[in-house]
This record gives sequence, structure tokens and C-alpha cells, in this order.
Amino acid sequence: MNPNNVPQVLLTPLKPALILGCAQKLPVLARVQSPDPDPATVSARRPYHLALVIDRSGSMSGPPLAEALRCARHIVDRLSPGDHAALIDFDSRVRTLVPAAPVGDRKALHTALAGIHAGGTTDLCGGWQAGSATLLPGAAEAALARVILLSDGNANTGEITDPPAIAALCAQAAAAGVSTSTYGLGRHFNEELMVAMARQGQGNHYYGDTAADLFGPFAEEFDLISSLHSRQVTLSLGAPAGVKITLLNDYPVEMRDGFPSVRLPDIPWGAEAWALLELEIPAGLALESAQAILQAGVSGVTPDGEPVVYPEASLLLGAVSAPAWDVLLADPLVAERQAELAVAQLLDEARTAGEAGDWATIESLLAEAHSRFGSFPWVAEVLTGMAEIARERDMARFRKEAFYSSRKMNSRLSAKGEAAGLADELDKPAFLRRKKAQGKA
Repeated sequence: MNPNNVPQVLLTPLKPALILGCAQKLPVLARVQSPDPDPATVSARRPYHLALVIDRSGSMSGPPLAEALRCARHIVDRLSPGDHAALIDFDSRVRTLVPAAPVGDRKALHTALAGIHAGGTTDLCGGWQAGSATLLPGAAEAALARVILLSDGNANTGEITDPPAIAALCAQAAAAGVSTSTYGLGRHFNEELMVAMARQGQGNHYYGDTAADLFGPFAEEFDLISSLHSRQVTLSLGAPAGVKITLLNDYPVEMRDGFPSVRLPDIPWGAEAWALLELEIPAGLALESAQAILQAGVSGVTPDGEPVVYPEASLLLGAVSAPAWDVLLADPLVAERQAELAVAQLLDEARTAGEAGDWATIESLLAEAHSRFGSFPWVAEVLTGMAEIARERDMARFRKEAFYSSRKMNSRLSAKGEAAGLADELDKPAFLRRKKAQGKA
């Protein structure tokens, strides 16, 4: 059977052996792969239910609001007549312009979009709540029910303005079947809030540095929604007694029977989600004969709610002497993903330094990251871009780009068989590309 035609779970250690008789830590890359798309098996799907929630506060006046409306029209035009859509706008007042209903000929949606104009302050939570409320009654019948929220500001008006409280509401809605994706625009939106809403709301988070950078992420989100193979993907891990498993990515995780159960991103056709693990292995398991040191099971459902069958995976490793282990080659993909997570951490540290206006520390951290990990092409490209922003002393942009780049390195989807080089990036769907800057088109 062609492995590209069935779901796969792959476990790859940094090196293909343990050190004989030693307690040790071993990085292991877990990859969950969907099949390649087969046009011959495309079937009818359940409808999408989307709520477009648009900030029309005063700061959105002019090009930002015009571009937001263009993006919304693009989403509306790509929906099928049987899909459901709602349109909400907000400033200090929340308006449900079109409640969730079949798209039909789209006239009601386009008419409502044409009537949106900039207003006052920002009841962000109220806008999101209206979008979620209009989707909840029909969420069980949808292939995907999602609030798509765009704002350029902070939650500074309304009954709920506390970011953790807003993110918690997104988690509650996700548990009830309505997910949330967020779009931040410009230099003044609250990136921690927008990312937390998407993360706890089981959606995606994007930002545009300028209005001109907004269209790409909107198109990317719809392309991803239209390509989904598996949703609600959970990676469940187990190991022999004495082995400790630590997740190195920043994914939601629950401990079950002492081992992590990891919530992975939704996976489109022909792609993979991945998690980097660190195994602490006692000396008693580092034997010459191969031992099973890690087991992995994956569960998920199709967009229509049918279970996806993933095979279980086990990692068996024997041990060799320390000199023999030293000359073993490290797996290049595992090393690359290690570098991405290490750079993500350094970007978080640089962003923290930015909050204190400490450009010297920022430049030192970027130089350290480039020295250690500059041999990895995408990492080097991101770091070069961050250094350019640092030289401009643009703190607002630096903090947002560092935050979104760090989150992308922590939780990105990737193409199956992804090469280290970037020559074929433009041939990939946008949601699988490795961009130099997350806030740029």
C-alpha cells in the first residue's frame, strides 16, 4: 500500500540508537500525516457555517476597513450556496447585520457589507459573542462552524474586557462546536489576546502589518478550511515504566495516566502536524537488544464527523557504546525542528526584552540565534527579517512579528517530505509555506 494514500504516524529519534547502560534524554519527532488528496474520491460535504465579525471602530477608518470588507467579500464569494454565513460588525455597539443562514445568492451579505462604516470604540468580546451565538444552534450540522474575527485594537469597551476571560469563552464555544480564528491588523491590536482566543478557540491566528497585508491570510484561512482531512486530532503517548515524556511544542496538553495527550492542529489533505518530544530514559532500558521506548496513538474525525483511523506507532531502539553513538548521524529533520523550537524560545526572550525597550539584548539574542541555527534556511530567513526590524527600532512591529513567528515555529503544519531548502515554497498551498515574516503578504 502506498503510504501517501493512507494516514500515517511516524516516530523519528534524533539518533537511531541509545547509549548503552546510561540514563539519557532523547529527542523524538512525532509526525501525523494525512493522505494525499484523491480527486476521484471527492464527495459531497456538509456545509460550512462561518460568522464574519468585523471591527468598524474609528481606528479602522479608511484603507483598513476597506481592505477588511474586500476580504469578507472574498470569503462570501467562495462559499457554496448551501453554506451558512453570518455578518456582525462592532464598535462600541454590536450589530448582527445578517444572522447565520444559507448563503444563497449572496445578495443579503453583499448589501450588508456595503453598509458598514467606521464608528467609535471597540467592544471586541461583544462582537465575538454575537458571532458565536448565531452559529451555536446549527454547529452540529456543520462540517465546520467558525467565527472569523478581525480587529485592529483592544477589547476596551463592553461587559467583558479581560483577555483571559475572553479566551475562556472561546474555549467554551470550541467545546460546543464553534471554533475561532483571529486576524490582528496594524501595530496597536492586543496580540496576546488575539492568539489566546484562536488557541483556546481551536482555530488559527494571523496578523497583517498593514491593510495591504490582510488579504493573504484571509485567503489562506479559507483554503485551509476547504482542504481539511482531520479535525480534533489528538496524539496520545505512552512509554514503559520509568520513562518520562515532555512535550517541547506549545500545544494544549492533558496528562493521562502520567503521559501527555496532545491536541494537534487540524490537518489538511497531503500535510502533517508534528510534535517534538523529549524522552528521559533510565539506564535500565538502554540495552543492546531493541526495546519499545515510546508508543503513539492518534484519534481524529473528518469534517463530517466520521472517525479517522490512524495506525498505532511504536519506537524500538537498541543501545550502542558511547563512542559508537557519537559517530551516528543526527536525523536532519529532527535537528531542523529542534532549531525551530529553540529559535521560537529566543524570539520570546527578545520580545520580553522589547517590553523594556532593551534593544541591546534583542540584538544579542538575534545574533546568538543566527550563530547557532543560521544553517537552517527558513530559520535564517526569519532571523534576518527580525534583525531588519530591530535596526529600524520599530518596537510595536518587532513585538508582534516576534510573537507570531514564535507561535508559527511552535505549531505550524508542514508539507509531507518537506525539504530544508525553500526553493519550492511557492508551489505549496499558502497554509504550508514558510514565510519570512508572518505579518507580510
